Amino acid sequence: MVGKDRVIQGAIDALISGGIVIYPTDTAFGIGCRMDDQKAVDRLFAIRRRPLTQATPVLVSSESMALAYYLDTPEIVRHLMKTYWPGALTIIARCKKDFVYSPIRGGGETIGLRMPNHETTLALIRGVGVPILGPSANFHGHPTPYRFEDLDPQLVKLVDFVVPGVCSIGEASTVVDCSVRLYRIVRQGSVVLRDISIVIDSSGSEAIRVALETRGGQCHELKKPVSHTKAQGVLPMIEELLMKHEFTLDDVAAIQVNTGPGSYTGLRVGIAIANMLGELLGVSVNGLPVGQSVTPVYEGDRW
Repeated sequence: MVGKDRVIQGAIDALISGGIVIYPTDTAFGIGCRMDDQKAVDRLFAIRRRPLTQATPVLVSSESMALAYYLDTPEIVRHLMKTYWPGALTIIARCKKDFVYSPIRGGGETIGLRMPNHETTLALIRGVGVPILGPSANFHGHPTPYRFEDLDPQLVKLVDFVVPGVCSIGEASTVVDCSVRLYRIVRQGSVVLRDISIVIDSSGSEAIRVALETRGGQCHELKKPVSHTKAQGVLPMIEELLMKHEFTLDDVAAIQVNTGPGSYTGLRVGIAIANMLGELLGVSVNGLPVGQSVTPVYEGDRW
């Protein structure tokens, strides 16, 4: 076994036996223990001098591992995992309380999970077989260590194993709370969320309007005259807007479409495309549950 592998295995053995380990991640040096060992969790909180009422982040090695602890997974959670994991995004959502020790969730109803983009960290989690706690390796309220030499010697003396290494990003993760109806950024870190909504309006007889609306309130719009076949106009317009503003379909979190009243053919075309994209991307159309199609409202339907 080569040197690096021996170090990683030593850290895995320490974690499995209930030890506390300092290790590098993509964002900063972390200090952790296995999630399912309550004595180890209590010891970690005591070492860091962190109040038990303040939740701590947890690191996973896969989306499937995360799903075992989230109580439910709204589409926005799945979208964020698919788009930004592995990476520097911590996603807070409601958790299965029976499987999450109270201090980890700060006595609340939620858990913050992240899949780091760092092979050493992932190797530790896979080797242990369960998530590991992932707060930064510092005493509570002290500076975050982004380099090995930044580690507090007094903290190092209190743990069972230290894994040297490099933090590839060297910046805090972004934390997003998806337990609320309209998710919010709790901490802006290295990841900038780029989720957008596609807006389709083909109800008019003279022009088709397609827009991209960002969570930050920006709106990128494109209007074109109606062609003889509207179906051939909408999709190229969406593609043109995405490319122009450097988005991809992976950035799409929702779709809005004008359901009428309006042009009979236009409404059918726009709604068909919206439903198709919603199904393809696994996102909501007009706020309906994912997979549920919207239907047109024609002029006569109002009476």
